[in-house]
Amino acid sequence: MTDTLRIYSGRNRPDLKPIYAMYEELTGRAVEMIHIPSEDVYDRIIAEKNDPQVDLLVTNTQVMPELVRPEGVFEPYRASVAVDYDPWLRAEDFSWLSFTVWPRTAMINWRVLGQDGSRWPTRIEDFLSPELRDATLCSSAGETMMTSYFAALRVTRGDEWVEKLVDGLLANGMRIYRSNIDCRNALVREGYAATLANGSNTHAFFLEGHPVGEAWLDQGEGEVGTLIEAHTVAVLKGARNPEAARDFIDFLLSREIQEFLARLYGETPVNSAARVDWLRPTSSIRRIPATLDQIAPLVASTETMLRAKGFDVGAVTEENRRFISVGRTGRRDDREPGGKAA
Repeated sequence: MTDTLRIYSGRNRPDLKPIYAMYEELTGRAVEMIHIPSEDVYDRIIAEKNDPQVDLLVTNTQVMPELVRPEGVFEPYRASVAVDYDPWLRAEDFSWLSFTVWPRTAMINWRVLGQDGSRWPTRIEDFLSPELRDATLCSSAGETMMTSYFAALRVTRGDEWVEKLVDGLLANGMRIYRSNIDCRNALVREGYAATLANGSNTHAFFLEGHPVGEAWLDQGEGEVGTLIEAHTVAVLKGARNPEAARDFIDFLLSREIQEFLARLYGETPVNSAARVDWLRPTSSIRRIPATLDQIAPLVASTETMLRAKGFDVGAVTEENRRFISVGRTGRRDDREPGGKAA
């Protein structure tokens, strides 16, 4: 047995380098992390099904691991912490496990909307208001969380309602940027009021020293709720070092590491023993009443619909990856918030 833990990671930002380094120092076991873009990593593990090249998959969504689970590429692992999960936090057979979660919220630019919350949106329909005309933005359909959010809304509100919403957002001047990180950079650089975001993005951006707040959407009685997605981990079936893979999962789900990820990146713990007072616990969040079994089959058609309507910024290649992010105005977005080249 090799004493190296090999990982494919579809999670790019924020990376888990501090966690890998801590695990190496604790165990004396080397960690080799190979980053593969999330849109490519699933095809890779299917292609290598009969000869897995890594032990573990770390990624940034529940939807995609669930879609490839029937391929038989994962080895179920009933981690002790995961046994107590709510069912939506894991695969039915424990093939993949969530290790932190992140709700869909709105990131607010304090310079535009202030800090007291009275002018902040509280529903997704508020992004249609005249007050927010030409003042909002969101990521393209290339971001899985964006597509999954609208797919979940299709489940509970229906196709007609969702398509009308999407048309209204674009008609009200919502700008589309390639990724979540491009959105948050543009929010403060270009003076937008709000962007749809993942809760952890807002916390991380705030901790970098940017004047932004977090607005919760559709949390009132009778409102639709929001989508909660997760970072996930899975042992590869046929892995060369499955014992190390399972040991790392236990480490990742431990109370101390869960609290560490919350402090460092604003990611909500899934270990009920973790104590994080500044993040809203999942039990108090009104979730869109749609199960993963309902959402996953709609992801592909939702992405097609969004791209057709304008939630697309063109094909991304290695050559143009730095420069592809543009709004509907066609402005190239290749700069960090303060104007520094990316």
